[in-house]
Amino acid sequence: MKKIQFLIALVAMQLSVFGIDTLKVQSKITDVTVFFSGAQVTRMIDLDATKGKHLLIADQLPMELNPQSLQVDGIDFCKILSVKHQVIFPADAKKGKEEAALQDEIELQEQKILEIKNRYAVYDLEENLLMGNSKFGTKDEGTTVAEIREAADFYRLRLNEIRQGKLNLSRETDQINKKIQELYGRLNELTAAKTKPYSQVIISVECEKVVKGSFRIRYYVPSAGWAPYYDFRVDEITKPLSIVYNANVYQSTGESWNQVNLTLSSHNPSLSGDKPELSPWYLGRSIPVQQLTNPNGIGSLKGRVLDEETGEAIPFANVIVERNNQLITGTVSDMDGQFMIKPLAVGTYNVKVTYIGYQTVLVTGVSVRADQITFLQDFKLKANNLQLQEVVINNYAAPLMDKSNMTITSQEIMKMPAASGVYAYSAVPDGLDLSSGDFWARSSQAKSHSKAEDKEEGVVISNYISNSLKTNITNMEYRIDIPYTIPSNGEDYSIRIKEVSVPVRYVYHCIPKIDPAVFLSAEIVDWNQLNLLSGKTNIYFQGTFTSQSYIDAEKASDTLTISLGRDHNVLVTRDGSKELMDKKIIGSNIRETIGWDISLKNNRNTVINIIVEDQFPVSEKKSIEVEKIDYSGAVLDEKTGKLTWTLVLEPGAKRVISYKYAVKYPRLVNLMLE
Repeated sequence: MKKIQFLIALVAMQLSVFGIDTLKVQSKITDVTVFFSGAQVTRMIDLDATKGKHLLIADQLPMELNPQSLQVDGIDFCKILSVKHQVIFPADAKKGKEEAALQDEIELQEQKILEIKNRYAVYDLEENLLMGNSKFGTKDEGTTVAEIREAADFYRLRLNEIRQGKLNLSRETDQINKKIQELYGRLNELTAAKTKPYSQVIISVECEKVVKGSFRIRYYVPSAGWAPYYDFRVDEITKPLSIVYNANVYQSTGESWNQVNLTLSSHNPSLSGDKPELSPWYLGRSIPVQQLTNPNGIGSLKGRVLDEETGEAIPFANVIVERNNQLITGTVSDMDGQFMIKPLAVGTYNVKVTYIGYQTVLVTGVSVRADQITFLQDFKLKANNLQLQEVVINNYAAPLMDKSNMTITSQEIMKMPAASGVYAYSAVPDGLDLSSGDFWARSSQAKSHSKAEDKEEGVVISNYISNSLKTNITNMEYRIDIPYTIPSNGEDYSIRIKEVSVPVRYVYHCIPKIDPAVFLSAEIVDWNQLNLLSGKTNIYFQGTFTSQSYIDAEKASDTLTISLGRDHNVLVTRDGSKELMDKKIIGSNIRETIGWDISLKNNRNTVINIIVEDQFPVSEKKSIEVEKIDYSGAVLDEKTGKLTWTLVLEPGAKRVISYKYAVKYPRLVNLMLE
């Protein structure tokens, strides 16, 4: 590390000799395009330079920055000569004034504890001395009552003073220890931000004259992504369906996206853009399998860091994931001691948690599975100010989960981005106030969104944040007009994109043979025009959450059916018709006649469409014959025996539908006909 820094300094010195100035420039994230896997970050670099050649150094960029993705846009009268990327590991970072002051304060408090221990020891010595001389008089002489009373008063008074003094010292020690831990927390926060590895981009430029402007630099980072989800809301079956487009955005790049312009893209850079090739198919040989996507998938880790003695959360603890003694990724715990590392390639890792003032804990053999969240057991750190280098190692042969071995499947975490071979390291950025409103992506700005409505082909679009939709040949993009803040902690932050009002056909479904309940569904015709992506859906009916579902945007059907749950205002019963029931013995056969009455009652004040399903039995043997006697009004599927009635019920209307069939079978055969 020192050699690299020396070489950089040497190169900078040589460049200065040849008339090239070295400038450390400031940059700010302005725009981020988030893909299903990864994100493209855009930074603006301010330049105020004289005529001549200059070496611009932009540092504190994410370590996982992909060098091949670097793009630098120049400005007028300034020519870009070269762009170089390197990773800096500041292991020997010098302590700043604030860190030195915190360390001095910690030593001062520890000195106070030593002084308290000395005073406590004196109390112990005095108490032992008093208790060892508590016998009165001598062997030959007794003790008077007055002497006993005087001694008892003295012992009672002094022992109370000693024990009260020891209690006060214990309380004072606890307060000092608490203060020491707070100081260690602040020191650890500073150290974590200062010692994290980072990328540095060196740009060589030549200015034709005095230049004052801004460079635009773009780069790709893999530790980010988003997943769409939708809210389907129905107030009344006489009103259109409301679809709210939402997105869960996350990132663990090591730098916070503070008030940036977000664009959500359906593109997935981790997927290959090359078309597959067919290999020769030789009969008798095994067919080669071509993998179109990453067969291993990705997963994530989640856990908590606690104080072993008090059980309190430890914020800003460094969590490092390693494999084969090589840093893979990392993060820091939040104010509640929780952390999440996502995405992470499938495999086995070692997880190390460090915190100044505590023993380091290393857990080995942590297994990460595809499309699952592995819940780590709580990391309980033991305070040890004198032996900071001690490491507690736990070896696990199986994946670490919580006590119930819970995992979250791919449908629950939806589309997680593919992993990258570039290492990542996440830390809380300098100046990030965790208690401020800016920390949360679900900011109060959403309340002030202006409502603009457009009408297209019977679809009412309520665009609460004036977001624009751009459809390219290969992907779709949502541009969010209001800036958002996404912290670097791997957690999902919800963004509301837009709301669409869609005319739908509401249909009730019932299969009383299985369940007498009536289920309401909404059918959307030509739903592909809504530009829906595959994602999770939340269903709300009359203001009540009813269920969750999933939209498969790849399905070919022109009609999208959404189940809205049960509706208890429509009643259905199914009873055997006694008038139709009959059983006769004909020679060596039995003939049974069976009939069913299905009663429907619409207690709603609106007209409803309802589809009722039942069935005839189907025989696969010649000795068993089924005669379909009556099924008026129903559509029959001859192959499966399925009966379907499509009915319209007026408000308050009641209707009974019936069907009848007969089964002829040998007397020796025992059939269950219902």
